[in-house]
Amino acid sequence: MNNAAHTVHLTPDITLSGKGVSVAVLDTGICPMEDFIIPRNRIICFKDFVNGKNYPYDDNGHGTHVAGCLGANGYLSKGNFKGIAPSCNIVCLKILDETGSGTAKWSFDAIRWLIENKEKYNIKIVNMSVGTNDRTIYSSLAYAANMLWQKGIVVCAASGNNNPRGITSPGINNSIITIGSWEEHKIFSLSNNKNTYSKPDVFAPGKDIVSCMSNTFLFSMGNRSKDKIVDNYYIKMSGSSMSTPIVSGAAAILLEKYPYLNNDEVKDIIISSANSPENPQLLNIKNMLLTAQKYVEMQKNIRI
Repeated sequence: MNNAAHTVHLTPDITLSGKGVSVAVLDTGICPMEDFIIPRNRIICFKDFVNGKNYPYDDNGHGTHVAGCLGANGYLSKGNFKGIAPSCNIVCLKILDETGSGTAKWSFDAIRWLIENKEKYNIKIVNMSVGTNDRTIYSSLAYAANMLWQKGIVVCAASGNNNPRGITSPGINNSIITIGSWEEHKIFSLSNNKNTYSKPDVFAPGKDIVSCMSNTFLFSMGNRSKDKIVDNYYIKMSGSSMSTPIVSGAAAILLEKYPYLNNDEVKDIIISSANSPENPQLLNIKNMLLTAQKYVEMQKNIRI
């Protein structure tokens, strides 16, 4: 994660860490390893829509890695492998089973739960490093993600990987923030109700990202190798699934600094600040904070 943080210009002078901001991670679960629970337990809620268990676990490993990209504090690596927002609170909703598969019911139940509990847990951001091309739920899942956006929640969704059809759902929704892997950097033109728009909205590093490895990491799945193990606690994974929590972490940093920004403002600031000439559409956290400062100052002048 240190290389990824450098790539997105999370410079040492930036002391923001997502403190006080809760991010919901919809995935395979989370392993309660020390990076999340020491010095305090930041897994403030775990809800299992797959097996109904009442304690945090991850029988696949994907969700733990994603959560680490977002909010690991690097305790087990002496600070070497921290997430983008290492002080954020994590609400983990398990909607995928040990094979990384899920049902429409699990996803929709989780989204309904989020809407009902967003105030209770101060959920400002939802990370969805998930995607489907199943046409039976393609549109409805995107619509459900849009419902979260309409409730004022920042929704960050993965674009999908090497997908000849383009963007997976829910990333196809035009309202939410769709994130692609910088190394792949493919842009697709989509249309909805005669409106044409481009996705992904922003890119972040997604290749060989070092993050937390659950104690039950499922190596039997395709495209997984023990050669990617860094040590007993960390492993490298690749894809837009890893890029997405990097942007979710940036949103947490932004909302720590400016908690009164709404989700549309957060989206606009992240996207506009990523449009640097040398790396168009690559997340740039330093520029993001400068852009936000200018925006806030301009709004103050308008009110005066």
